[in-house]
Amino acid sequence: MRAALESSLGRTVHFSALHFTLFFGPGFSLENVIISEDPRYGLEPFAYVPTLKVRLRLDKLLFGKIRLSGLRLIDPSLNLVKRDDGTWNVVELIHRLSAPLGGPLNLFPALTVADGRIDFKFGTRKTTLYIAEAGLSIYPERSGKIYIQFSGSPARTDRAGNTFSHFRGRADWDLKAANTNRLEADLNLDESNLSELTTLVEGHDIGIHGNVRSVAHIAGPLNALRVNGELTLQDIHRWDLLPSSGEEWRVRYVGLLNLIDHRLELSTTSAAGQTTPVSLQMRISDFLTRPAWSMMANLHEVPVEEILPFAKRMGINLPQDVSIAGRVDGAIGYSNGTGLAGGLEIKDALAKLPDMPPMRTDSVLATVLPDHIRFDPAIIQTSSSGALRVAGEYYFSGEKAIASLSAQAFPVKALKQMADAWFSNPDALGALTAGAITGQLEYSRDQTASTQLMEEKPSWSGQVRLINGILTIPGLASALDQAQGRIAFDNSTFDLTHFTANLAHQMVRASYHYNARGRRTEHLHLQMSAASLMQLGTALQPSLEDRSLLARLRLMHRSIPSWLAMRNLEGDIQVGSLSVNGMELGALSSRFTWEGPSVQLVSMSIRKGDFSAQGQGVIDLHSYLPRWRFKTLVTGLPWKGGLLRANGDWQTSGVGLDMVHNLRAVGSFSAEDVNLTPSDSFESLSGAFTFSFDDQAPNLRLSDIQASQADYDWSGEAATQDNGKLAFDLVSGDRQMHLITPLIPEKRAAIAPDNSLSADR
Repeated sequence: MRAALESSLGRTVHFSALHFTLFFGPGFSLENVIISEDPRYGLEPFAYVPTLKVRLRLDKLLFGKIRLSGLRLIDPSLNLVKRDDGTWNVVELIHRLSAPLGGPLNLFPALTVADGRIDFKFGTRKTTLYIAEAGLSIYPERSGKIYIQFSGSPARTDRAGNTFSHFRGRADWDLKAANTNRLEADLNLDESNLSELTTLVEGHDIGIHGNVRSVAHIAGPLNALRVNGELTLQDIHRWDLLPSSGEEWRVRYVGLLNLIDHRLELSTTSAAGQTTPVSLQMRISDFLTRPAWSMMANLHEVPVEEILPFAKRMGINLPQDVSIAGRVDGAIGYSNGTGLAGGLEIKDALAKLPDMPPMRTDSVLATVLPDHIRFDPAIIQTSSSGALRVAGEYYFSGEKAIASLSAQAFPVKALKQMADAWFSNPDALGALTAGAITGQLEYSRDQTASTQLMEEKPSWSGQVRLINGILTIPGLASALDQAQGRIAFDNSTFDLTHFTANLAHQMVRASYHYNARGRRTEHLHLQMSAASLMQLGTALQPSLEDRSLLARLRLMHRSIPSWLAMRNLEGDIQVGSLSVNGMELGALSSRFTWEGPSVQLVSMSIRKGDFSAQGQGVIDLHSYLPRWRFKTLVTGLPWKGGLLRANGDWQTSGVGLDMVHNLRAVGSFSAEDVNLTPSDSFESLSGAFTFSFDDQAPNLRLSDIQASQADYDWSGEAATQDNGKLAFDLVSGDRQMHLITPLIPEKRAAIAPDNSLSADR
């Protein structure tokens, strides 16, 4: 038996046991068989076979000769070796096993492999690729051809235990001398996951999943086999996205296969007389050693709406309910060496979203790079006035995107609406509700592995000029209209300069700076030519007072809004002319810090001529009504023909006139050269005071009065009467004086006869 095997195989054979069998006809069953290799092909054995079934030719056996009719290798491990001269060990072996020309027809296969493993070697180097679960049957034909049936599952040695897809087929191989190495075969790729095929070639999953199957017919010499086939693709999608169940594409293809040099070239084709908008070409070289492959897709006038579903399943994020029309020209290629590359042009693009005007552009040029696609600047046409130019980059991972928007007098509302739909809402422009901007905006989103420890929000930055805008700012009762200024911002800073606007019909000039990393995140400088205390209180009412019903009824504490709780502002305000209840006080200048519901008046001054009022204090916004506490020093206040000086502690609550009516004050005062009545003048007057309002009428009380008049020094007290006039009771030794004078100068000085009383009264 050993001699017969070695003669047929041309190789040394070793086995551990031999059993006679009649199961498939007369023959033997051999155990633990090792078939050595022809030394020309290497030193590693050709096959390790746990069980080898040998079938004998009955016609030869009857004459006492042992001739092999067929070999059946069960669970073998085979090494298919190719030498440097291009010859294969298996080809020579098939020649030896094939029936000689003119011999009887063999109804059984000459060689059968059941559930085997086939490794490939090139010289002394074994490839990563092998065939698992291999099935092979070789039938010699009287004509000199051999008929082959085959099946198997490709696998890789670096992916132990995994097989990738399954194929099967049949082949006719003509071994006649005149047509050496002519092959005709039908090959079937059973339905497989696309990721398995890419892993088979690349060694790793490239992230594209779906189902694929194919049938192909191959014919010709081994170095120039013609290929015709059909490929069916289903549910193609990116690995982390859901497929679109039931979608199926059928692609016909032709090509050339060179089994000698391991090259394959395929291209799609269409039915006779028809043209297809998409054509594909694929090239693979060294597919048994180090596969190098590339694929090229050429697009000609392809409708965008046909590409859109596929683009979404490949992870390109587009707004929900978007519809895009247009035509695509260009080419996209992919190779396992350099990745993606190509260029596209989208012509006559039209994008529509619900509740938004359509956007058009004549042409969009895009460059496809290995990991992203770059869009050149394109002019966007909308129903809005102004001009908008958009460019950007989109990364196929979906974790990173960049966009650049260049606006020229473009409406703010339309820009924000478009940006929110396609990218995200730029927070820096959140307060703008109308107007037009000119300038540059930059958008970026980066959620790569290096930033995933913290949730990374989309980032906006820009430098724009605002024209005729309307700003709605939390804390202000009315919007700022006719706003103009320059805005510069990024993810952590915001600068508003050269800003002017109208607030309640008053011109406002301001600058504002925000820095999220600063100790004080906000800085404000505000200028107004004139304002009344009532106007300021009304404008700031949302900040100063909770207007909810329960708060007004004092049934609950104030609910602090988030914007107020997060406020961390320092600033200054200047008012050219401040008035209270129609009375002009003078120019106001104040510096303050505002942290949450607490405002610290670092300094405050009001000046008009020789008059000056300076102070500092706190505004507490925790309760339903703001509470004011401050210290003031008043100098140079004209009163009764002289100048008054007062130093005191003041507190009040409310806003507007309520702040005046709730006022309480205590302190000291002094005055010089005052005329309490036309006939009663004092060189000096000093003392202490308390002040409040009773029933909205001023209530002033003076105590510890010290007055100097000619040769007399007076002491005493004073208080307001029901008629609002101030009554003095003064004493100097045994002399008494009772004076009544208006608290506030009257338009006409009318002195009652008893307003000036003689000393003896």
